[in-house]
Amino acid sequence: MLESYLTWLMEELATAGSSLLDLRKRVSLWYLLSAVGFAFVVFYWRYGKHGWQRLLPYVSPKVWLSRSSRTDVGLWLCNRLLLALLIPKTLTHALWISGLYYYWQKQGLTPLGLGWSTTWVMVLFTFCYVIADDFSRFFTHWCLHKVPVLWAFHQVHHSALVLTPFTVFRTHPVEGVLFFMRSLCVQSVLVSVFLVLFPNQVSLWQIYGVLVTTFLFNVLGANLRHSMVVLSYGPRIEKWLISPAQHQIHHSTDVAHYDRNFGVLLAIWDRLFKTWSPGNDQQTLKFGTGRAIDRTGVIGHWWIPMMDCADVICHGVAKRCRNLKKRLTIREP
Repeated sequence: MLESYLTWLMEELATAGSSLLDLRKRVSLWYLLSAVGFAFVVFYWRYGKHGWQRLLPYVSPKVWLSRSSRTDVGLWLCNRLLLALLIPKTLTHALWISGLYYYWQKQGLTPLGLGWSTTWVMVLFTFCYVIADDFSRFFTHWCLHKVPVLWAFHQVHHSALVLTPFTVFRTHPVEGVLFFMRSLCVQSVLVSVFLVLFPNQVSLWQIYGVLVTTFLFNVLGANLRHSMVVLSYGPRIEKWLISPAQHQIHHSTDVAHYDRNFGVLLAIWDRLFKTWSPGNDQQTLKFGTGRAIDRTGVIGHWWIPMMDCADVICHGVAKRCRNLKKRLTIREP
């Protein structure tokens, strides 16, 4: 039994380590390096030969060896092991897609028979996939901030005092499950519908096995979003695409920056929800929540949100009980 557990543990850790060379993973070494190249070109164009100095925080030992950064890595590995136990291997996208595929057919959904080429179907499917996936990420993120019970868990991500590319993994396992379910729902519904409407023609536009927009997003500095390197795309582009500087504003402790820039790829959702805020290369920000969780380790980042969640629920129940008591109280005329 113990031998089987240790074998599983080593396999999971090895898989996590392999992410550093996997183009399908955001923290792939290639994307970490491409972020440097992209930022160098932009800074050289804007600031000349001294622009490279703005990249120094990206490779600073002070940042990477900080307690906050070590916690990022710890949560990455520990969450991976825990979620491997919490999420059944049978709960796969393929299973749900198959189930929904037959469900839509039973509901009367049939192929459109438009005679479109596979190329056009692929372009349409990729477009719909990107829009649906990006909006679902935005909306889930928005809910994590607006719903107190969910914020109790999402505060883990905002507890980072310094930002590194591995801060993207700084999440509570409950949030990890929520985002897995988001992906499962969105992808299963969209893929199953397209499979019925365009049989044998559905595929994503990919580069090296990675969705084209995800590949470009990662190559062009996605890892700078969680870093101490401040890079703005400029006011015109930032109205459409979320820049590293804009996401860093989202992590800011400044009250004026609370609940700003929830978007992942597109900025249009923030503009629609009135949560958009531009960034700039000169901004100076502080990060963290200002609470004890900022300076705890992995166990604290798991435990404190559970206690906060229980506290929110208890206060909510107590408030409902008080309101119910007031309504039931018989008052004299």
